[in-house]
Amino acid sequence: MIDPAQIQQANSSISDQPQAIGASGAGGKEVEVGPVTPAEVPAIKEIGHEVPLPSEVVSVGVSQKPTTVQLPASVSQMGVKAVGQATAPPAVVVTLPLTDDQIAQGLHQSIMSSWRWLSEWCIRRLKQVHLGLKTIHGKMMRVKYV
Repeated sequence: MIDPAQIQQANSSISDQPQAIGASGAGGKEVEVGPVTPAEVPAIKEIGHEVPLPSEVVSVGVSQKPTTVQLPASVSQMGVKAVGQATAPPAVVVTLPLTDDQIAQGLHQSIMSSWRWLSEWCIRRLKQVHLGLKTIHGKMMRVKYV
């Protein structure tokens, strides 16, 4: 039997240095060095789109371009309109989980639609559990595939 005091003593003696993981037994096995505690894993920070350039980067001639493009007056007089976020159709609000009818409706959307790819993902997950969608008497039903 292992004494709980021995486990506590062993845990307190672990150093903060990286240790070999996977080196058990004799022979020339591969050894991977990894972090000992989760505290050693660096935190992930989200960086926005507009990040100021360091002075070293600016000094070599790199400049930051704006994310929006303004059309010249001569081009807009010809009837050219800007394309992008401002002219995109309004987003469709989707509540999760999707019903079977919503999945089937999403499969008929454009391939540029996120709703289509959410439906494709749902179908993939259903296939992983050996289920599929089938229209029976006008209603979408889940059927078991063997």
